[in-house]
Amino acid sequence: MKQLDVKLMHPKEQINVIIGRIYRSGMTTTSGGNISIKDGNGDIWIKPSAVDKGSLTVKDIVCVKKDGTIVGQHKPSSEFPFHNAIFEALPELTAIIHAHPPGLVAFSIARVVPDTSIVPQARKICGEIGFAPYGCPGSEDLGKKIAAEFKNKKYKAVIMENHGVVLGGSDLMDAYQRFETLEFCCRTIVNAGRIGKVNTLTDEQISKYIHHFQKHLTIYGCGISIGRARNPNRNGEYYPSCLRSGIDDFYLRNRFGSLERQ
Repeated sequence: MKQLDVKLMHPKEQINVIIGRIYRSGMTTTSGGNISIKDGNGDIWIKPSAVDKGSLTVKDIVCVKKDGTIVGQHKPSSEFPFHNAIFEALPELTAIIHAHPPGLVAFSIARVVPDTSIVPQARKICGEIGFAPYGCPGSEDLGKKIAAEFKNKKYKAVIMENHGVVLGGSDLMDAYQRFETLEFCCRTIVNAGRIGKVNTLTDEQISKYIHHFQKHLTIYGCGISIGRARNPNRNGEYYPSCLRSGIDDFYLRNRFGSLERQ
């Protein structure tokens, strides 16, 4: 399975494709949520304000130049201020996703941070989760509150009280995979709670998984060469078959590039 190679796509195309995935998956509403990308010139590409996600096209995406000039057919999202605040707080981030998926919104209303230790892969992808106090949507106050959470370098995802979630990434696919995994965790926790007690893994169990993962994965180009695996893909890369399904496959694509099933 190959992942979307955002490095070969214009920011407009990336935003259009990913926001389409989010909308069609029922993870945000027609008018709720937005995506932005900061390019190498310091310009920010963002979803426009008041445009139906179901009919959004590449031509609708707006660019806010480094000097504040707006280029495009529409106004930028009303929540541009907090996107800009996050980029300023964390220069290493180049993509931001904000949305209102049902599972994460439920946690934001309950004012609870989900424990992603339900499965070791999710904990690895999502990391620790921040929680920003309520701020009026679209206000500079909200931007300051979210940016303050992101200043804690261990957070790449922040739940917004009675609102939704915002996630950053090194690129748009990195942010999207974190977003999708975190929403998966929230829905799974809620569903498991209907059946019985929600049991999480210990730090020791998660560390053991990470050690196992590293031991049985051969990676080229990053200084790690351990374990062995059956059948390389056509590029000569090896991935153990035991780690090539479901969220493990998802994690491999996130961390180590494209992956093909044999």
